[in-house]
Amino acid sequence: MQRVLVIAAVMVSLLTAPAWGKTMMSIGKDKVNIRSGPSLKSEVLFQVHLGYPIQVLERKGEWVRFKDWVGNTGWVYRPLLSDIPTAVVLKERVNVRRGPGLKHKVVGQVDKGEVYRIFDRRGKWVKIGYYIEKEEIGWVRNDMVWGD
Repeated sequence: MQRVLVIAAVMVSLLTAPAWGKTMMSIGKDKVNIRSGPSLKSEVLFQVHLGYPIQVLERKGEWVRFKDWVGNTGWVYRPLLSDIPTAVVLKERVNVRRGPGLKHKVVGQVDKGEVYRIFDRRGKWVKIGYYIEKEEIGWVRNDMVWGD
């Protein structure tokens, strides 16, 4: 009986680990309040929009402490987060290419601070696109964006 309980406990931890084991997540709702502590009574520091990528630093109950791409930290209620991979553009103007590599044609540009959904990864390249529309726009080097 004890062996069955141990196996069951291991299975439960394996099934729940992916959701909490990730270090990168994104904001899953629009206009989400970021707080100074893990409570609705804590001060609202700022708001973020749908898709905003975060790096998870700590968990406390249903709250997650995180860091963003500019180094801001805060707390957000876990049900307001998403596992959808997103990234924010780090440089002033970044070329978007038709394929993953410099030999591919430039099809557009994206600007610093803009947030995009990540659709694919190949080597040092990520395929980005629009979050809500789920529309792919092209490939950028992964050192030009911050996120998962």
